[in-house]
Amino acid sequence: MGRKQKTTNNLLKSVPLPTETQKISKVLNWRGKNLFEIQFSDGNTTLCTLPPKFRNLIWVKRGSYVIINPINETERVNKIGGEIEHVLFPEHVKNFKSEGIWPQEFEIQDDDNNKIVDSRNENTTNSDDLFVNTNRREIDYDTSSSENEEED
Repeated sequence: MGRKQKTTNNLLKSVPLPTETQKISKVLNWRGKNLFEIQFSDGNTTLCTLPPKFRNLIWVKRGSYVIINPINETERVNKIGGEIEHVLFPEHVKNFKSEGIWPQEFEIQDDDNNKIVDSRNENTTNSDDLFVNTNRREIDYDTSSSENEEED
């Protein structure tokens, strides 16, 4: 088994638990060159790097959650504030919520995002919002007049 295969198996099968120094954070944006802008549960943002062992194996999306090793302010030489230790999948998030490890701030944000998506879905079900092709003639089929003609 190669290095990449071992790494992917560890990512998919292991259930990571953050240590005292590690933090759960949300990915806000990709900045290029394996740098990601992340947000801590307290609202602070910083840049984090994706280590070489994860590159070309896993893709981190906006809005996904990660466990990072933050760098102390005294040790910082540049703008990078930490390194991504583990990328969390929905199963990991569900496990953290059941164990009570999940930060409450992220639950509130997720609930707000779900409400926005739900309200968008409710609005799209109206027939008034459907696209109308103006290049075609509108034909009104009057069902009551056709039924009367068939009876005669």
